[in-house]
Amino acid sequence: MKRHYVSDLREGAKVEEVFLITSKSVGSTRAGVPFIKLRLGDRTGAIDAIKWNATQTELGAASEMDYIHARGTIGEYNGNMQLTVDSFRKYSEKVDPSDFLATTSRDIDEMFTELREITSKVKNPHLSRLLASFFDDERTSKLFREAPAATKVHHACIGGLLEHTLSVVKTCAALAELYPDADRDLLLTAAALHDIGKIEEYDWSIAFRFTEAWHFVGHVVGGTMMVKEAADRIEGFEALLNLALQHAILAHHGKKEYGSPKQPKSLEAMIVHVADELDADAAMYRNALADSARDGDLGLFTKRHFFLDRPLFKGIPKSDESTEPGFDSDLLAAETDCDPYSRDDSS
Repeated sequence: MKRHYVSDLREGAKVEEVFLITSKSVGSTRAGVPFIKLRLGDRTGAIDAIKWNATQTELGAASEMDYIHARGTIGEYNGNMQLTVDSFRKYSEKVDPSDFLATTSRDIDEMFTELREITSKVKNPHLSRLLASFFDDERTSKLFREAPAATKVHHACIGGLLEHTLSVVKTCAALAELYPDADRDLLLTAAALHDIGKIEEYDWSIAFRFTEAWHFVGHVVGGTMMVKEAADRIEGFEALLNLALQHAILAHHGKKEYGSPKQPKSLEAMIVHVADELDADAAMYRNALADSARDGDLGLFTKRHFFLDRPLFKGIPKSDESTEPGFDSDLLAAETDCDPYSRDDSS
């Protein structure tokens, strides 16, 4: 069992531990001396690492998706922690996969039961049979319960796809009450199946990584194909309903520049897109706050989030929470008799 995880690492610490190589590249200094850049991970996260003055033996010692035993020191580079490696070797002994694959903190059985309870309220018999063809199938449901929802960005953990899908379905169920002109059965079915293609898009046997299906097709189109094929096997499945369901899945990324083959053209597709984006963004927000707390950052904002492209506000500090040294909390106090946007006619 690992003694130190990525989340435990702090600047200045000496490290001797087993990690998984999630990416590797080789370069040379201006003097022509080779070095190795690595991305090392475990179940708690990942850290960049570099091995200067790499020997020919070290250059070929390990590859992506190999485990290595590394020795080195934690430093800082461009605002992020980095492991400067003194030495490493390929680690061929048996490892515990749970040390390297993050798992959702929620109970997978409970989440799956809740998802099936909500989708059981779908009244359309064809849509109900379609949902059963996925979630009552032993192989498909097993993959769906295990799969991550992403490799890095959000819900990148065992059970992440289920956790994300459940949140999207619950959001869509709530929005169906607010927008009763939406077809609730179609909406819940599209929400439940919007990311079903990810069970074929990702591999999580060693680490979270993309499959050939992602390279060639991707989960948006791939998932739509899976749903269409399943619907086509159901006798009497209405052709227009089939198309509307396919559209909601094809359009759930919202914009073409975000990988959506179609922009949402139906109310159901619009709602699925909004629910999907909200849950992904909220997960990234929570992760950013957790990372900031782990780094001991006491500021009101996180570092600029790479994917969201902005710093994120951590929330108004509670009265019993310490604030950043030198920060005057009265700066946030509002003068109740002053409207900063009102016009001062005396000037």
